[in-house]
Amino acid sequence: MLRKRICTRIHLLCVTGALVGGLALSGGTAGADARSDAGVQALPAGVYFQNEGTVQGWSNYPQKPQKQGVIRNVTTPAYKGGNAIEAKQTYINEGGGYHSETEQASTQAVGQDRYYGQAIYVAPNWQFHNQNVTFQQWSPEDPEGPWELMFIQNDELRIGGSGGFSANVAKVTDLRGTWIRIVTRLKFHATDGAFEIWVNGVKKYSKTGVTVLPKTSNTVRWSSGIYCTGWRENRPAGPSELSVFHDQARIANSYSLAEPANW
Repeated sequence: MLRKRICTRIHLLCVTGALVGGLALSGGTAGADARSDAGVQALPAGVYFQNEGTVQGWSNYPQKPQKQGVIRNVTTPAYKGGNAIEAKQTYINEGGGYHSETEQASTQAVGQDRYYGQAIYVAPNWQFHNQNVTFQQWSPEDPEGPWELMFIQNDELRIGGSGGFSANVAKVTDLRGTWIRIVTRLKFHATDGAFEIWVNGVKKYSKTGVTVLPKTSNTVRWSSGIYCTGWRENRPAGPSELSVFHDQARIANSYSLAEPANW
């Protein structure tokens, strides 16, 4: 009997240790009972995912940038907390994709209403040019493919893609060398959908009561980084080496929770 009790206690300790170890190794998630990217701290009510500027905690960690791309943690520039993510690409005189990205899988399904917030930074000497440099996008998952992209082109923040929404959202002429806070609302609905964008706390774009649906899948993933779209078929119109910095990423059920300035 004593031997049985000892064995039972050892078994319970092993199970408990496995559970704790599993929590410690888990990354950020977008589920209803989501955890932070530290793996042990519960997220605030109404928050489905957050990342405080580290490559760890995203669904696709460790990331695999295309070609000579880099995606890494840096200490400067940083919006909050002394760290951020640098997404960098270098042109190597060949066609095809130039992506360096973090991804979070299954962030939203049809029928859901989500707010995606993050802060981005481009260098003070960023050269404006007429090629699309995407820094975030939403993509159907099964089958997958680009849907709606957000990018800098010339001195404008724009959206576009196969989702049917295209617009010049805001001027970024005077925002180089500063952290730009962006919150995007997506409400997936066949007739009462919404697509809205806030830049530095000001609503710059709003379409409500319209069809907003991913084309090929019931769910989408959120991707953030750098995508030098123009380099697929053309040489760079600007520098052959570009970086976009990202910090304070969050998915939530309201604008106030997703706004990077608020947490």
